[in-house]
Amino acid sequence: MKPRKSVPPLQGRTSSNVGPLSCSGLLSRLAYRRAQQMGLNVQDALRNAGLTVKEMADQAVHVPVSNEIRFVRSIAEKIGDRNLGIRLARAYDPREIGFLYYVAASADTLGEALLRVQRYSLIANDAIVVKVEKADLVRAKVRYAAVARHLDTHQIEFWIASLLRVCRHLTTRRLNPVRIRIMHRTGAKSREIEKLVAAKVEIESDDDELILPSASWNYPVRSSDPYLQRLCVQYCEEALQRRETRGSPLQVRVENAAAALMPHGKVSLASVAAHLGMSVRTLTRRLAADQTSFAEIIRNLRLALARRYLADGELSISQIAWVLGYSEVGTFSRAFQSWTGLTPSSVRSGAKPIE
Repeated sequence: MKPRKSVPPLQGRTSSNVGPLSCSGLLSRLAYRRAQQMGLNVQDALRNAGLTVKEMADQAVHVPVSNEIRFVRSIAEKIGDRNLGIRLARAYDPREIGFLYYVAASADTLGEALLRVQRYSLIANDAIVVKVEKADLVRAKVRYAAVARHLDTHQIEFWIASLLRVCRHLTTRRLNPVRIRIMHRTGAKSREIEKLVAAKVEIESDDDELILPSASWNYPVRSSDPYLQRLCVQYCEEALQRRETRGSPLQVRVENAAAALMPHGKVSLASVAAHLGMSVRTLTRRLAADQTSFAEIIRNLRLALARRYLADGELSISQIAWVLGYSEVGTFSRAFQSWTGLTPSSVRSGAKPIE
């Protein structure tokens, strides 16, 4: 019988936010590689994202998470591929993930593999928290810590699609998810996502989540190796201890909670405070200590989302108003004009907002 190595429970990330959150840069390098294959000049995209060609060539170098998000979004726009994150997740060799792949691939069962991804995701990306749950279904939730969720679509979709691909790869099964849930609005794009992942996709959910059948928890991992398992767990534990752990800044936590509640018309100080496990008074006091307020955070969040949706062109202005939690288009239009000096329709037609 194979020796079984227990994996310690995931510890909370509680220390202060020190330095920029970083990631392995795999998605950036995959996007850079795709752009090169298409003959595109990406020097401006690299420069604007604060990245270099040298970093794209050196797989040992970690890059800031925020820089990767900006760079991949820029490449997706250049290519004209709204599904770039998912498409890249389907095409690369999973071994490029590095130790996070091997520590999962050496486990005995898929459930053990997922628990290891949960524990060691920090090694690949400081900003990603994976939460695995097993009840009537197997759920793998992917969340951002200390990065505003509304700023990203490609990286989170890359993680969800990569999780599914790795699960299929490790079990050598055509594993069909029960459902995939994505927080951001995808519009008609969701149908393309469903084709790419061969699964039902639920958009505008309150979590980014891969949901698998309960039986999949005990599926054997075909590459299970007790010797590799011991080495990988030892390395990952040491790497985890070396990594700086960071708590999520309160403002970003508020943004992420509000972004999930907004399309459902439920965003309020009370609802966000409850989501964060605080009283309204405590949340208000802590935001004041950070020299901001709930109203200011929501205003900035709505403005950022409105600009993105107006530039994207996929949603009508009435749909944008609804997604941002407004019951009437007129209310949204007046708010947007007070923020920018222009109406949503004039911005969509090409006028530049007043900063």
